[in-house]
Amino acid sequence: MRYSVFFLLLAALLVSNGFQISVAGPELVLTVSIAVELVEKEGTAVVRMTGEVLDPYDQAVKSAAISSQLNDPSKTSLHISLVYSKEDGSYSDEFIIVKPVTGNYTLHLTASKPGYNDKNIHVPFSLMAGDYNLKISPNSRTIIQGSNASFEIALVPLQGDTLPETSIRIIGLPERITYNLINKSATIPRTFMLSILTRENTPIGKYNFTIIGEGEGYSSTTWAIIEVIETITQPSEPTPLDNENQIWSFATLYPIFLVIISIVVISIVLIMFRIRKQKQEQVTLEPGRDRDYLAIARALARIEELRAAEKLDEETYRRLKKEYESKLEKAKKKN
Repeated sequence: MRYSVFFLLLAALLVSNGFQISVAGPELVLTVSIAVELVEKEGTAVVRMTGEVLDPYDQAVKSAAISSQLNDPSKTSLHISLVYSKEDGSYSDEFIIVKPVTGNYTLHLTASKPGYNDKNIHVPFSLMAGDYNLKISPNSRTIIQGSNASFEIALVPLQGDTLPETSIRIIGLPERITYNLINKSATIPRTFMLSILTRENTPIGKYNFTIIGEGEGYSSTTWAIIEVIETITQPSEPTPLDNENQIWSFATLYPIFLVIISIVVISIVLIMFRIRKQKQEQVTLEPGRDRDYLAIARALARIEELRAAEKLDEETYRRLKKEYESKLEKAKKKN
């Protein structure tokens, strides 16, 4: 009886600690794209921003508050607004800059919702008299840690078929991400190939980065998104909890796991004491022999999920699928 009370108290302590850990909410993921249109006749600039709010597991977060503040080159606040994300996590806003001055502007964004940590991002852009538009295709890409991704940048003249001398620079990429820029074509429109290079230890997540075309007295800006996802590797000595975390949310199910594990542990201990008291043979638990097989099967399922979500290109998908199917066949023979 004393042992039963002791282990019940231990289970209660573990559960209470689990709930304390889960109080700290996950951080929101916030993306944004900005389009600026100069209206010369009216002497204004129209700024349109769109984006989405996600949780760390790429699920849409609705009713998140997105507050925005636009500062002009002198750091003066020109615009403050508040919008909310829709059912699919998307949001949008539009505002006008009256008599815009030449220089560098900054849009400050904050996404917040009860149960999550706030996410802040700062997006710079320039307003200058220019003779061309800067465009990037595609607007976003998803790559695995250690892989590369390519974008095409185009300088399109607003009128005529000539372009001024322009240099291209990239800002806003996180640490452990580098890039190469190659002049792909000198014809009109002029195009560049942008290669984004990641490492195996590049932090996973979604990142906005800015492409700026500059010349003497003019500038043009555009934006894109790069999403870095985790490298798929074969797990070594996986535990049941590690395997479940590939499918379920650890933060959500952690308290439930603690309750179940505590009940199982208490039941096993009581049975062992009862058996020992009755002088019977001690039962030993034989570990499962198919853990490696299950881990490989779950990895294959994860590969199919990433492909369905268009987060793997066809070549990477085929290579990973072939590799893990071979490992699965070996695991079958071993068992």
